[in-house]
Amino acid sequence: ALEERDLALFDAPEMLADGWLERLAALVPESQAVHWQITLVFLRAVVQEWQAWLTERGLLDIGIRRVLALRAQAAAWAADPPPDPVIAAGIGIGGTIPAATVLLRAIARDLPRGAVVLHGVDTLSAEQVWDALPDAPTHPFCGQRRLLGELGAAREDVRRWHGCERHAPRNAVPEGRPALLGMALRPPAGIPAWQARRPHQWEPALAGLARLEAADAQAEAMAIALLLREALEDPKARAALVTPDRDLARRVSAELARHGVACDDSAGEPLGETGSGAFLRLIARMVAEDFAPVPLLSVLKHPLCAGEMDRVEWIRLVRRLERAALRGPRPAAGLAGLRAAVAAAYAGRRQDPVAQAEIAALLDRLERCLGNFTALPASPARPPADLLAAHLAAAEALAATPDQPGPLRLYAGEEGEVLASHLARLPPALAELGPVAPNAWPTLLEATLDGAAAPSFRGSRGRESGPHPRVEILGLLEARLLTFDRVVLGALDESIWPLATDPGPWMSRPMRRDFGLPEPEARIGRVCADFVLASCAAPDAVLSRAARRGGQPTVPARWLTRIETFLKGQAGADHPDGLRLATSPAAAWAALLDQPAGPPTPCARPAPKPPRAARPRRLSVTSVALLLADPYAFYARHVLGLSPLDPIDAEPDAADYGMLVHAVLAGFLKRLPDGLWPGNDAAEMLYDAAAETALQDAGARPGLVAFWRPRLARIGGFVREQEAALRAGGRILRSLPEVEGKVVLHAVGREEVTLEARADRIDLLADGRLAILDYKTGAAPSGPQIGGGDAAQLPLEAAIARRGGFAGVPEAETASAHYWRLTGGYVPGEVTDAGEKIRRHRKAPGAEQALQEEAVIAWDAARQLAADYLLGERRFTARPHPGRAPKGSDYDHLARLGEWAGAQEAAEDGA
Repeated sequence: ALEERDLALFDAPEMLADGWLERLAALVPESQAVHWQITLVFLRAVVQEWQAWLTERGLLDIGIRRVLALRAQAAAWAADPPPDPVIAAGIGIGGTIPAATVLLRAIARDLPRGAVVLHGVDTLSAEQVWDALPDAPTHPFCGQRRLLGELGAAREDVRRWHGCERHAPRNAVPEGRPALLGMALRPPAGIPAWQARRPHQWEPALAGLARLEAADAQAEAMAIALLLREALEDPKARAALVTPDRDLARRVSAELARHGVACDDSAGEPLGETGSGAFLRLIARMVAEDFAPVPLLSVLKHPLCAGEMDRVEWIRLVRRLERAALRGPRPAAGLAGLRAAVAAAYAGRRQDPVAQAEIAALLDRLERCLGNFTALPASPARPPADLLAAHLAAAEALAATPDQPGPLRLYAGEEGEVLASHLARLPPALAELGPVAPNAWPTLLEATLDGAAAPSFRGSRGRESGPHPRVEILGLLEARLLTFDRVVLGALDESIWPLATDPGPWMSRPMRRDFGLPEPEARIGRVCADFVLASCAAPDAVLSRAARRGGQPTVPARWLTRIETFLKGQAGADHPDGLRLATSPAAAWAALLDQPAGPPTPCARPAPKPPRAARPRRLSVTSVALLLADPYAFYARHVLGLSPLDPIDAEPDAADYGMLVHAVLAGFLKRLPDGLWPGNDAAEMLYDAAAETALQDAGARPGLVAFWRPRLARIGGFVREQEAALRAGGRILRSLPEVEGKVVLHAVGREEVTLEARADRIDLLADGRLAILDYKTGAAPSGPQIGGGDAAQLPLEAAIARRGGFAGVPEAETASAHYWRLTGGYVPGEVTDAGEKIRRHRKAPGAEQALQEEAVIAWDAARQLAADYLLGERRFTARPHPGRAPKGSDYDHLARLGEWAGAQEAAEDGA
């Protein structure tokens, strides 16, 4: 509003705000539109406060300053015209602001050697069309027509630039193309000329003009990249993509890199998305989210992050931290939570004092680099300038290496220079803000970076060469006055090129007209002028669009529709269906780009045969089922040593809960006296202590602890009830938790295979026999699963116990084997007799006898597997038994199960 109103009403800056507010108030009578009156009250208060702040500091609003500067320059030249030439060039054909028009009029009329250079004057429109342009704001030359009228000039007063007639450029467009576009885009007053059918006149104008329609934005980018790459086959050719869609520009830039062409986007890259800007944003998010795994790793693995260490050594320690504490459930908040998670990870069997000390040193260094920027709580409020200073100090310390200081790495290259300049201007502005909540700092930082741009081509970040000199990606403004050998006009879809016409939430169209603002459609006219000039900027022009963007269908730009409608109406004897734009083949090229050279050939079912020396000599009771159901998965895990990593910041699953329950029960049993029941109250105290210790050792975040604690409490009631019953009458002499066991399973010569187990609990009974318990947080296996080998853990543990393989447990028969299903839910626990399930499956006379017989069967089956796979030369075939499926599918992608299984099913169906 400040730039486009009639400035003649105002004589001083302080009158500008009051003047336009009064004009706004007069647009709607006070008796109407109460909400408009409320809006005016709000605007008046805002403007008065803003003007008071500016006046206090001796400043001017940037819009007012620009308007006054233009007026002052026009007045100075009118009073004292300069004798030297004054040329105003690069004036857009879409019109300009009134204050600039005053200056242009002074240059063209008052200066003795002044000139105004216009780009692309419309000399082809008929007089009646030219006269109708002021009332057709969507026409490409409407703004030009209005500008000439305000300058007091006619179209005939504009002379062609001297020398243009004598020099024919190599990239001259077909002579009739401007006339064709002008005819297709005529205002309503010129539409009757469409009735004249002259296909032979317009057909030569279509030379070099093509249309590209892709399926979606990515396909469009691939096709455009191929068109630009093809143009470079001519060593003298220059090619460009002209588009207002920055998403398409980024896509095309990425696709050009695929073809070995580095290209610069003239619009630049948002400062917050550059490497240095993203590093600052990520640090703020990391601290605001209390060092959660994903934001933490995004900072620690950023190319700029080194923490004053050698970059290679830094990454090695970061990966060790990731494996130890950041994969799986999220640790507790803050650096203290990370340290607790690391301590829990290296407790027990995973003890590695060297690795633990290295990770602790890494966390100490991280805390030292962050300084006082380690937390962003909701309160107390802090001055944003102080937050910025602490943030930048932390970023510079994290970016430092032994060879380079942090600022030198953080602000390196062109993008770093832009960032440094931008950040240097922030402290005075932030000092004007009041204190803010520290947790709002990441959002405030992103707002301060919004709108600033850096060069999109970052040669300083690892590229030695610059952008390609003959390929450009340009916005509409940057493409003016330029010519090429091939130009692609991208994203010709409604709401993108042109943007949708929206008068905004403040004024209706009549109100904008009465206030002196241009019509919303005037923007379409300016963009349409860019369309016309870009289409005539190269002999080879491709008009490109996508049928879908962001998953939504699109509508072709109105100019494409008008051109095609006009051409379709040019039917004649040689062209019964009219004319049409040529179809670019680039979309078909892009569709073939990633297609395989020939038909796909499914792979065979993998069946590796490693040498005997490479085969493991240990077999756990839990891996017997895996070796039986999927030998290839066993091979991948135990021969190749491959194991899947837990997801980063994963939601806690049944395995995490199961480990916690096992830790609680093991701690509880260790606290109980041997063979005695201490009483319910004492047992409850012992169980609660074990539960709290296990929760603390797990290093879980508070929310997860709050979810698990009541479940553990319900499990505790069930366990104490079972323990009291089991220990009644002194039946149990001693209970051993987490008992390690191993025994030689099979031997050939000097080679032998050891069967290993880790029993959750073994009870030494008063009659000299044993009772084995297995804890389950999920469903207990069925009788067919136990008897069929899919869940032979308890029978194999009974076989190991029979041979005296468990440490601290005498050789004895197993009297019973039970599953305790511990969920902590509505039914906190259930007891399942494994021997009874086997008895029903085998139809044996008794549960104890069925268990012992199953132990013999499972032992013999495990011996046979060891003889065939571990001490023999049998191939590790993937999924050899269709009826057996291993738990999980961690190795199906390595076995390429989907390929050969699908081919096998197709062959069976064909047979």
